[in-house]
Amino acid sequence: MIESIKRYCDVDLGAQPYQDGSALAEAFYRALVAQGKDYAEQRHLLIRAVDHVNELDFGNACLDRVARIDDFRQRRAAVVDHEVAKRNSGVPKNKDWATGEAYATLRFAPAREVCDELCDAVEDMVALMVKENYLEAAADLPRDLRQGLGYYRPGEDPLRRRRTARWLKGQNVLHCWIAAMLGGRDPLIRVAPGAPGCWVTAASLFIDRQGKAFTYSRLEHGTLKNQTLKNWLHTTIPQVPNSTVLI
Repeated sequence: MIESIKRYCDVDLGAQPYQDGSALAEAFYRALVAQGKDYAEQRHLLIRAVDHVNELDFGNACLDRVARIDDFRQRRAAVVDHEVAKRNSGVPKNKDWATGEAYATLRFAPAREVCDELCDAVEDMVALMVKENYLEAAADLPRDLRQGLGYYRPGEDPLRRRRTARWLKGQNVLHCWIAAMLGGRDPLIRVAPGAPGCWVTAASLFIDRQGKAFTYSRLEHGTLKNQTLKNWLHTTIPQVPNSTVLI
């Protein structure tokens, strides 16, 4: 069993004997923590070990640890959502904008089945908005905003810190762009389960050109009279052949 863990998971547990499979699973997990593996990597390697070590106590202990990781992620997300909702609730519409957060705390959920092709298309959309001077170019912006819209590639850590995106146009334009992603027959994004709402989530993802925060009440009631611009914003939303809308 130890040799299989070393071969398939690249974790060396030495040659010492373990009392049973549960003890081996505990030593394996502690080794992953000692190596600095994040939760996504831990989860992946625990499942990989189960696939290559055919021992019931070991397998059940690894799967129990995976379930604990999943439970922790859900609890952490709920706490973060609650804190952000509490911070953003009751903001007067005429309140001056405060300095924006460096990192986004909320994210949308994907409204379509996630695949590499669609993740590429979302990053292309972000690159287009940078090119057209709607978003400020920044290191990791395509990945940060793609993940903020709910699209994660296999193996990416959902707890990774995502920088807020600097929006260079007005709040009415941002409202229209977000609304285009949320609406239509083939929406790109939806509100994540348990999240406080689409405009609170959007306000968490962006800051304005001066680095000030958008309040959800301002974004929610944005209007855009320029129909040509509105039509163009809709064309930026990825249209991937054979994409599946999630119910």
